[in-house]
Amino acid sequence: MRVSPSSDAAAVAPFPDRPHLRNSRPLSWDRAPATPAARAALAELLVQMEAWEPRRRARRADDRARLEATLGAIALDLFAAAGEDAERWLAYSRRNADYEALQRRYVHPEATRTTVEAVVGFLEAGSYAETRAGSYRRQALGGGGYRSRLRATDRLVAYFAGRGIGLDDIGVREAAELVVLKGPAATRGGTKPLLGYDDTGETCRMREELRAWSAVAQRHDIRPGGDRWDPMTRPLEDADEGAGEAVELHRARLYRVFNNGSWRAGGRFYGGWWMTMPSADRKRLTIDGEPVVELDFKALHPRMAYHLAGWPLDLEDDPYDLGGAWAPVDRGAVKVAFNQLLAVGPGAGIRRPADLVLPRGRSYGDLLAALEAKHEAIRPWLRSARALELQNLDSRIAAGVLAYFTARGRPVLPVHDSFVVAARDEYKLGETMFLAYRAVLSDRGGVAAWPVVKGWSGTGVEERVRGVLC
Repeated sequence: MRVSPSSDAAAVAPFPDRPHLRNSRPLSWDRAPATPAARAALAELLVQMEAWEPRRRARRADDRARLEATLGAIALDLFAAAGEDAERWLAYSRRNADYEALQRRYVHPEATRTTVEAVVGFLEAGSYAETRAGSYRRQALGGGGYRSRLRATDRLVAYFAGRGIGLDDIGVREAAELVVLKGPAATRGGTKPLLGYDDTGETCRMREELRAWSAVAQRHDIRPGGDRWDPMTRPLEDADEGAGEAVELHRARLYRVFNNGSWRAGGRFYGGWWMTMPSADRKRLTIDGEPVVELDFKALHPRMAYHLAGWPLDLEDDPYDLGGAWAPVDRGAVKVAFNQLLAVGPGAGIRRPADLVLPRGRSYGDLLAALEAKHEAIRPWLRSARALELQNLDSRIAAGVLAYFTARGRPVLPVHDSFVVAARDEYKLGETMFLAYRAVLSDRGGVAAWPVVKGWSGTGVEERVRGVLC
């Protein structure tokens, strides 16, 4: 899962010549040995560390266990990262605040700044890792800094590989945090800081649902088709909620991210390796050797806004079609502009996408004005920074879909507002998406209406679903 301080991603831009900032991802604190061989390798590494340290007295048993857990999490993630890319660096914190009680849920529960610095010092001294110090020159960086980095050396890779350790020997600790709460970014486009929180019945329920989903997914053979997709071609350092985690095809795992310190803002699912795939490549996935279907809510956020305003759109209406002089503009670009109108607050500026081509004599402001005129019925949703409200609703819809399939013991792979299932499950997926949408929107006070879903393998399946429900 992604664990980032408030300033790290924004700090990368001024230093494009520093690969430890450019080619890095956050350290995953969820690593744990999954086999006796991995546990033995870590125990041997701990003995080496204790021989290296200038200590006169042996540690108490509980202190030694904490150190071993911290060493294991860091060393195993370094080894896994080297398998992704030998040049990949891992970012970690040396701030006391990031290891305090409420924040500790986002790191290893046994980790402290002292143990982390001791482990990093040993790995560097033993030539198991290369390190780069972080920076806290807040004034020079416009109020931010960046975290320290470390990277596995060939010696660490050889250490584990020589003992027969591979990815299958690396597991996820049972108590790894799956429910993330973030605060607002300090600057526009900056990374959102992680917030500590006290557990409630709701956060515990979400966590258990995620674990139950993972248990079902792990029982099935889910794999990409062919060899065209490179999971490491997507950016690793950006402001997207779910960017930066490791991509591991042998692990099916999700976590949820809430925003602005509120359980009603955001809540989307992240962490699935299939989420980084182009949609064309996702269509080539297989589940237990069977081809897949991906069903997608069409124009989900504008349709939800219209339903909540009491003016549901007709099935044929396309909220991103401006027609007339705007017909040549790519539909995807219009969708980006609409989402910008949902995201910004009153009086905030909106940036024109760099690659956007507009009709002669038209400005981006004209495009935004045309969208606002077309969608006068949902004016309260525009330029009011309410996009996260709609994300919260679509995350609740997704949670409903996942809960249904998990209860049936069938795998379903979410991609925010779309879902991938084995072809045999297409009808049930469509039916569940319809029912989950209607339930969430009705609970929020919207008029009774159905969504528009695309991606069907044929018109017959959609007609069956609509014939039964609508």
